[in-house]
Amino acid sequence: MPDQMIPQPSVTATPRLHVLPAGTELWRVHSGRRAGTEFKDEPADLHWGGGRFCYIRDELSTGPVLYLYAAMSPLAALCETLARDLRTREDGRRRIRQAQVRDRVLSKVEAAVDLCLVDLTDGPALAAVHQSHWLVTSEAPAYPRTRRWASWIRGQAGSAVGFRWPSRQEFGRNAADVCVLYLDEETRQHGPALLRPSSQAPLALDSRDGRRYVNDLLEPLRIRVQEPRSRK
Repeated sequence: MPDQMIPQPSVTATPRLHVLPAGTELWRVHSGRRAGTEFKDEPADLHWGGGRFCYIRDELSTGPVLYLYAAMSPLAALCETLARDLRTREDGRRRIRQAQVRDRVLSKVEAAVDLCLVDLTDGPALAAVHQSHWLVTSEAPAYPRTRRWASWIRGQAGSAVGFRWPSRQEFGRNAADVCVLYLDEETRQHGPALLRPSSQAPLALDSRDGRRYVNDLLEPLRIRVQEPRSRK
């Protein structure tokens, strides 16, 4: 059930679905060269790089499929993108390198329509897609296999446009979930836009205000952005 091959073609599942209402606010950390609502159009490699549920081009694909990650809070968005695999120092603190925030922004976007997502937030929901907590808590070395499972689950999910699951980096009773959205050719050509920009301007994370915002938000987790080197 956890780290094993995807089911045979004859096996079916009944994913539990969750609807994010139109107008729901979402946050993203992304390249400043991209718009907050812009989907990534390059599939992840089958074996190397990529995130937990990136689109891959495999025998289950009906592609091309664009994808985009977002979070239900700015803290979860920052944790999922900047706080992964940070080394904890002897004083218990962790540090985000300047390179990790360079040319990156935090954007707030909104669901333009009701977003039907596969729910992966608890044990019963994971069991409904023949999985366990491994699917949403495993670390980066397992991502080639979680991407394969994502490909299989999408094929079982009917009209769902993405997944929702608990943040592995920012967890707890009041933690926000994260999601991935997929945009296939049919929806891209004939369906409504899934996201719209908000009236709030993106925040440049490598600016003074951006670093201050990140540091204030991540201080309870004892994480700070490395100070830029002064130019002589």
